[in-house]
Amino acid sequence: MISEKAISSSHPKIERRPLGEQVFGLVRRMISEGELKPGERLVEEHLAHRIGTSRTPIREALHRLVQEGLVERRKRGGYVVRPISAQEVEEVTGVRAVLESYAVELGSKRLGETALAELERNVAEFEKALAAGNQKRLVELNTQFHTMVYHLAGSKLLVRLISDLAETLHRFRIALLSDPKAAARSLEDHREMLAALKGGDQEQAVRVCRAHILAGGAWILEQLKEQDIEEN
Repeated sequence: MISEKAISSSHPKIERRPLGEQVFGLVRRMISEGELKPGERLVEEHLAHRIGTSRTPIREALHRLVQEGLVERRKRGGYVVRPISAQEVEEVTGVRAVLESYAVELGSKRLGETALAELERNVAEFEKALAAGNQKRLVELNTQFHTMVYHLAGSKLLVRLISDLAETLHRFRIALLSDPKAAARSLEDHREMLAALKGGDQEQAVRVCRAHILAGGAWILEQLKEQDIEEN
C-alpha cells in the first residue's frame, strides 16, 4: 500500500481506486506542483521508496506520464521530468496572450457587481499570501483570478481552448510565483487590470492583460537563459 506520508496533507488521500491509478495521480501531482522539478531525474527505486509502493506501479506511471508529455525518456536510459523549453514558453505565451486578451475584451461587456467583488476578493487574498510568503496559495489564487477572467467571456469554446494549456500554465505559474519580485509584479498587474475593468476601460484592461502575460513569459525565458549559462 502507498505510505501515509505520501498521502498526507500535500497529497490528499485517494480511496477506492486501483493502486496504479493512485501512484500515477501522485507522481503527476508531484510534477505539477513542482515537488519534482523540470529536468530532475526520476529513479524508480527512489520514487517507490518515497511513495511507499513497489517499482511496478511507478514504472507504469512513468510510462503514462511520457505519453502525457510531462516526463521524457533519457537516451541513456531512465526518465526525467520534461524541462520547460524556450520554444514552449514563447509559443504558449503568445497563444495565451491572444486568447486571454480576447477573454478580457468579451468579459468586460458582461462584468457584473458579483464578478467584480470576486476579483477584488481574490486580489486582496493574493496580497495576504504574498506577505506571508505562501507560494502554494499564490499559485492557487493566480489560477483562480485568470480562470474567472476566462469564464467572464461567456464562451465555452474559448474556455476549452485555454483549458488545453492548463497543465503547462500551472508549471509556468509555479516557476514565476516562486520569485517574490515576480509575484509582486503579478499582483500589481492584477490590480491594474481590475481597476480598468471597474472603470469600464475595455482597451486598457486588454492592454494590461496582454502586457501581463508577455512579461511573465519574458521572466521565465530569462530564468531559462540564466540556467543555461550556469550549466555551461
